[in-house]
Amino acid sequence: MRNVLFLLIATSMAGCLCGGYDGGGDRVYQRNGAEMLILCENGGFVASLETNMLEGRSDGATATLGETGELAFDLQYNADGTMTTPQLGTAAWTAMDLDQVALDHANVMCNDLTTRSWWAQ
Repeated sequence: MRNVLFLLIATSMAGCLCGGYDGGGDRVYQRNGAEMLILCENGGFVASLETNMLEGRSDGATATLGETGELAFDLQYNADGTMTTPQLGTAAWTAMDLDQVALDHANVMCNDLTTRSWWAQ
């Protein structure tokens, strides 16, 4: 939830001093008003859930935990444009329509994945 709040606060800031925009290829989803999932252009993912936070790699069909390589969740794309992740519960994820500033802030979390010890493995 803290990442959702951070993203909302960051997107409301006028005049970001971040420099060039990044994250145009990242896809950001939300569900239950408090959870966020970022599928990163760099092949990673960040899931901020009500009970915990998951990070790892995703190929668009499955996601694996970074530290262990175990399956985190499968991604199932629905005809209505939503996505489900059965291992994380039945609620559907809805794509967020973010502007360049919001995507830039979300991409910070994607770039942070590359600093993890498991990323290079």
